[in-house]
Parts: sequence; structure tokens; C-alpha cells
Amino acid sequence: MESRVEFLWQNADSVREFHTAVCLHGHTLHSEECLSFLPRYLEHIPGFSQYVGGYQKRGSLDFARAYWTPPLTPASALHLEQRQITGLGLRPMVSLTDHDSIEAPVALQLTESGEEIPVSVEWTVPYLRAILHIGIHNLPPADARRWMSTLAAYTATPNEAELPKILGELSRLPEVLIVLNHPFWLEEGVEERDRQVAVECLLRECAFCFHAFELNGTRKWEENAATIELACNYGKPVISGGDRHACEPAACLNLTNASSFAEFVAEIRAGYSRVIFMHHYREPMALRILETAWEILRPYPEYRGRERWTDRVFYRNAEGVAQSLSTVWNARVPWVIRPLTAFVQLCTMRSMRPAVRLLLSNRAELVP
Repeated sequence: MESRVEFLWQNADSVREFHTAVCLHGHTLHSEECLSFLPRYLEHIPGFSQYVGGYQKRGSLDFARAYWTPPLTPASALHLEQRQITGLGLRPMVSLTDHDSIEAPVALQLTESGEEIPVSVEWTVPYLRAILHIGIHNLPPADARRWMSTLAAYTATPNEAELPKILGELSRLPEVLIVLNHPFWLEEGVEERDRQVAVECLLRECAFCFHAFELNGTRKWEENAATIELACNYGKPVISGGDRHACEPAACLNLTNASSFAEFVAEIRAGYSRVIFMHHYREPMALRILETAWEILRPYPEYRGRERWTDRVFYRNAEGVAQSLSTVWNARVPWVIRPLTAFVQLCTMRSMRPAVRLLLSNRAELVP
């Protein structure tokens, strides 16, 4: 096994011995991102916490029913990642992985002629008392819908005894890559001890099915370092995972000389992986989160029907029918929310960026 991690700011020439960079784990408008985490943050905002709390006490607001969708279309997400890679002088390969959906790669295979578009997904896996995420890349196109039905059935009614069978069958497909995504990330509502037990049990039962463990471009280095140690303990390579949800391109990539995605998969399955972290990974995580928040909230006039953030945030009523907040609010944003969105916009203005960076300088990501 030869698994190496490098940093572009330490050695800019490290990309020169490769012809291709691979971007893995990026999201498009086809991902549904639950908003159940919001109350934990909103309770610290004076005024807003009381406003939201009143609705929750009356039972008219349940954040578990709310979700948002990333702003970018599949084509926009693909081109964003391709531009970063071509800027390095490398040929791009991009594997988009929406939550429990393959609609983005399936659509791109029809519209992006001449491009190699792997059919990939980030699978939500309830396991014991935790929720884990598994990246499944390069599903056979002819069988992709059948596989998605199998994965969706497990997610809806999980049966831990079935998981080794599903992963085992997938791992026997030679062109499929199975990745344990951000193994130390804690899903909202899951206790740390439950996550730890679930990961340990999953690897005890299914380690032979995983081809790599993910280093995540949106997670702190302390967490990624723990993933490197975990991968070493199980004799697995680490692999990059950008985990982009808005407009910041992947903060880490894989470098390769493979001529096709299937050839790249064969490299990883053989234990060879070269991961490189990009310059923006060193930015303070709080600043990156603020900028992502603004990219989620800002208008996109080019996306008809999804221009406003309220067009991209949804709420399911008691019957389970999802409606956009534009519909729920009759296109009028409640007054208490406007200062919050204005504050995020202010912090991310280009003229304010140096001041915010200075303020957060002591929180810059610590990397080797």
C-alpha cells in the first residue's frame, strides 16, 4: 500500500508528475440537507431564539421536517470543479455524490457529451444508534437504478444483518469504489459514543468491503489526522473528499496518471492513493463556513425558479408534502430573519474579508 498526503502550499511542484486530478464527493441541487441542527445554533441569537422557540412550543415548527438544497445545478457543479483542476494544468475527473440520489450524474451523462461521468452517490446508512455515510462511486449505469432501490430500501428500513451482504456484492463489482466518508463526523442527534461503537462494529463486519477512508475538505485537520490513523490500523488507503455543498471548489483532490475513472478505481483498490490539499483548506474554518452560508443564501438569477434562497429551502407539512419557503411565506421573508441574512452578507463582502480573516486568524486550520 502506498497512500500519501501532500499540501499544495508546501510543494507546488507536486502536481507536475501527474496528468489528472480527481474530485470526489460533491453535492448539487439533488441533495436534501436536513435542518434539524439549526435550533442548536439559533438559541444563541437574541430575539431570533425567542421567535423560533414560540413556534416550536406551539407545535407549528419542526426543524426535522425542513431541508435545504445546494444552489448549484449538476452542470454548474461539474464545471466549477473542472475549472479548479484545469487551473492546475491537469485533466479533470469529477464524481458527484448527492445524498441518496444519482439524478445528477445520470443527467450529465445525457448532456455532457465526451465527458466521463461516473454514476455515484453518498449513501445514508442508519447503523445501530448512529447514521454513517458511504461514498459509492462508478455504479454500472445499466444497473444503477436497481442498486439505488436496494440502498433506499435499507435506508428506509435498516437491517444491520443485510449491510455486509449489500456492501459485499457491491465490492465484487471491479469498477466500483466504496469509501467510508468522514468517519469521525457526528450526525445531528447522534451521541459520540454511539458513533464510535457504530464505526467499530461496521469495520469489524465490513472492513473488507471498503477500498478507502475519506479525508474531508470541510472537516478540521484534527479529524482528518484521526482518519489517517484509522486507515493505517485497517490497512486502507486514504482518499480525498471535497464535500462541496455550495460554490467553493473541493479543498482536496486525488492526483493520478490513470486514463479513465475505472483505472483510477483500480489504483485505489490496489492501495495506491495520492491526496493533495488545496490552498483554501488553510483558511479559518469559521470564515469558510460564513462564505458557504452566503453562497447558500445569495440569489442566483441564472437558475429560474430557484433564484432566491427561500426557493431552495423546503418544509414538509403534516401530510409529508414539501413546499418551498417562498410558498409557505407567500414570498415574504419574516422580518426577524432579514437581519441574520444581512449580517452573513456583510461578513462575506470582499471589503470586509481582511478584517474577518484577522479576527479569525487564531482559528486558522492547523495542518502539518
